[in-house]
Amino acid sequence: MKLWRVNFPFLYTLGVLFLWILIPAHGQTKPQISWSQEKLDSIARYYQLSKADSLSIQERLYNVSLFLKVTERYQQDSLIYKGLMRKTRLLGQMKQYDSAIVYTAKLFDLAEKNKDTLYLIKALTKLGIYHKRNDQLVKAFHYFNESFKFARFNKDTLVAGRNLLQMSNIQVYLGDYSGAKTTAVDGVKYLEHTKDLRNLSGLYHSISVSNLGQKNYKEALKYNEQALSLGKDSLSIKKIRLYNILIFKNTKALILADQKKYSEAINILKELASNLIVQQNKKEYARVLDNLGHILWLEERENSKSEELLIKALDIRLEIHDILGQIASNIHLTSFHFRQNKKKALYYAEGALLSAKKYNNLPSALEALGFIFELKEETNVEAKEFNRIHKELQEINQSNREMYAVTKYENDKLVNENFTLKAETAKKERQQIIYLFSTLFLLLGVGVVFYLLRQRHKREKIREVYNAEARISKKLHDELANDVYHVMTQVQNHQNSQDVLDKLEYIYNRTRDISRENNSFDIGPNFVQELSAMLSSFGTWDNKIIIKDIHEINWQVITPEKKIIVHRALQELMVNMRKHSQAGLVAITFKKMPKKVMITYADNGIGVSKDDIIYCNGLRNTENRIKTIGGSFIFDTEKGKGFKAKMIFPS
Repeated sequence: MKLWRVNFPFLYTLGVLFLWILIPAHGQTKPQISWSQEKLDSIARYYQLSKADSLSIQERLYNVSLFLKVTERYQQDSLIYKGLMRKTRLLGQMKQYDSAIVYTAKLFDLAEKNKDTLYLIKALTKLGIYHKRNDQLVKAFHYFNESFKFARFNKDTLVAGRNLLQMSNIQVYLGDYSGAKTTAVDGVKYLEHTKDLRNLSGLYHSISVSNLGQKNYKEALKYNEQALSLGKDSLSIKKIRLYNILIFKNTKALILADQKKYSEAINILKELASNLIVQQNKKEYARVLDNLGHILWLEERENSKSEELLIKALDIRLEIHDILGQIASNIHLTSFHFRQNKKKALYYAEGALLSAKKYNNLPSALEALGFIFELKEETNVEAKEFNRIHKELQEINQSNREMYAVTKYENDKLVNENFTLKAETAKKERQQIIYLFSTLFLLLGVGVVFYLLRQRHKREKIREVYNAEARISKKLHDELANDVYHVMTQVQNHQNSQDVLDKLEYIYNRTRDISRENNSFDIGPNFVQELSAMLSSFGTWDNKIIIKDIHEINWQVITPEKKIIVHRALQELMVNMRKHSQAGLVAITFKKMPKKVMITYADNGIGVSKDDIIYCNGLRNTENRIKTIGGSFIFDTEKGKGFKAKMIFPS
């Protein structure tokens, strides 16, 4: 009862009554109800008890449910808002995310009915948070994006920047480092002139981690230092929280380790491991121990302390049910045992895969499958799983990018309209500059025309080759192959010579193969699908084809002539593989480079000695094709060690 007297003064009761009086001002219809003092005190008491830290969460949840029951009965929307906000928060603390989502959806529906943008933003942000905690990252990204739209419309830079941080973190988690960096950079623009140092430092950290994922260590360190610099003075530390600064230091150690600066990284991690704040947080303590054990092993493969730290970190993560942490521990233990004890390495790799699938962590699942491919002899099932997960991850990242791209375009359009209005006042000044440089532009134009004419001539030559191949294909398929098949039918009807039939059938199949190798294909919007289909068509039960990152290339900006060359060159390699290599696994990887595209081919076939290799017409044709578009073709092979090739050409 002491708690009641302290927390519920009569003034609070008057405040509740005042809220009811104000409700009609928001356009709501309120029933005419005579509220007794006892009823008002009861409602106020329910809400205040739901905030009492001295009660258990279950007790607080019970009280807020009673509060909502009364306010919903009499349709008091302003109080329903408060009740739903409180109830969803308590459900989130209890990790009952499905229920939290249900009640947040009610909050959204009420705000939408009342056209209340403030609570629409709050509801959308909560939906993003609870879906994210519930491992529904695609839905979470959607809700954060919608919340960002409303916040931007309301010119609420703080909420807009915070939503972009959440979206960027999801993209980092899914391995979309390019998309994450773009989103985080936009977020910085919203928060860099605010006092929200905590989320601003989080955006810098996201950019740092994205650069680390892309192996851009200079930029990774630059943004890591920016995140850390915000916490130098005591005031900033309070705003950012010391806990976040320790995470930034952990990331710095990982960046240094990737640069093989192991001693510096180890010193940072040892300092963190001895920090009392870190030790009190078992999740972060296990993370530091795991990273320390792994980097000690990278520095010295025979370090006896390494395995001890890795096992200790895994034990802590098992104790606190940290599934994400268990995945990281299993991956590091797989690396530790990979060369010395393949049985143990496979055990930990399969453990990582199991946890990654359970938690729907697609990037970690792919990493675990990569180890399993090298550790296990029969990997047909894993290969199918790899292809499925890789495709799903690509689709999710592409969907997220397109979703935010549309939102960003809408924002840029508004900004551009404002710029257009301002530009009219400066039109005369720009005209003077245009006159001054017109002569220079004219000279440059002549040079560009000359260059374009040369390129046009080159493209015409490539197209002539392509059209000729298509004509040959049609002629072989429509005339020669059908004529041979007709002869086969005649011989079968009048002569029982199996040998003749077999030979004719062989000729028929050869002509069909030539047709397939030289037929035409779409070099427009469906080029990626046709290229993927062509490569996949060479796969069999005994030969798995893995196509990686083909969608990372912006094929729309690549000319039709280059697409033709790429298609034919890869087709030549695949035909050569089918005829000679006896490969069980083929991997074709596409990588976007600054102003260039690199395609690597690798198989685990029989290979051939470099001294004995025959430089056949196929390889010579492939090299000549790539050279016509200003590219290069390099291959590497060794008997018993498969065949590798690399193509690089300007994008």
